[in-house]
Amino acid sequence: MPLKIRVKPEGKIFAGGAVLKNVGNRPADLLILSDSPVLREGYMMNVERRGESDASNVYFLLQVIYLFKGKGQPLDHLVIETIKNFSKLYPSFAADIDQIIAHLEAGEAFKALKVGHKLLAEQEKVEPPALAQPAATPEASLSSI
Repeated sequence: MPLKIRVKPEGKIFAGGAVLKNVGNRPADLLILSDSPVLREGYMMNVERRGESDASNVYFLLQVIYLFKGKGQPLDHLVIETIKNFSKLYPSFAADIDQIIAHLEAGEAFKALKVGHKLLAEQEKVEPPALAQPAATPEASLSSI
């Protein structure tokens, strides 16, 4: 099914393996005719940002699964286990983690990514758990996985 998307001036989107930028001074309407993964700039995370927090590690993994059509791929199990480890570190996010896992298991990578985006914003509001603070052992943080 075609997807119509509006890109703000100077805005970027990822579509089907390419990053596109609106270089005009007006919004651009695009119609994506193929079944390709599409991400708006606000959902894109560069590899350099993935180590900023445990939630950013989870989000980056979800982004990779979505962009590379991860259903049934060899790394899906590893991603789900990593997300479960995140849930152990942050029990207050258990409901979101359960939603993410359900979406991944149903092959709905973009829906999982949307919940991950919400999770990323929520973790920025809370202090990391005692296990993930700098004095902790390496195995206490997802960034060591």
